[in-house]
Amino acid sequence: MKSFLKNENAVSITMGYILFSGIFISFFLIIQFGITDVIVEEPSEVVMEKNFADVGNKVGTLVTEIYLIAPENGKIETSYSIPDRIAGEYYMISAEPVRDDQVISITSATSDKEVNVTLAGISPIIGIYGTTTSNNQTHGIKYVSDE
Repeated sequence: MKSFLKNENAVSITMGYILFSGIFISFFLIIQFGITDVIVEEPSEVVMEKNFADVGNKVGTLVTEIYLIAPENGKIETSYSIPDRIAGEYYMISAEPVRDDQVISITSATSDKEVNVTLAGISPIIGIYGTTTSNNQTHGIKYVSDE
């Protein structure tokens, strides 16, 4: 019976298993909590930024086209469609002159993500003002000149 209590052959195998399991579980938990940012959140932000820039460029193109064909006396009305949500978030489009430039700003309604698209050279000639949200039914740009 004494030799049975002094035999430590299985202790090293058991301790190795416990140490290996502890290291593996710790490594798994670190990876699990750390990889969420890399796999889920960063690609969402990149997609959101690119799509916001696409929407801003679309609106900027429409404004530039209106600027190029604008009559001296008259009006132009146009409508356009944009996605209701980008990366699962509603957003707001606003156009305002900033200093010597015209800026179209696309801002997320829930997060602090914002993308600005500039229209160089249009602001001194025609000021563009307005705001719309992505969940509106219709979106449009109206130009009225009474000269």
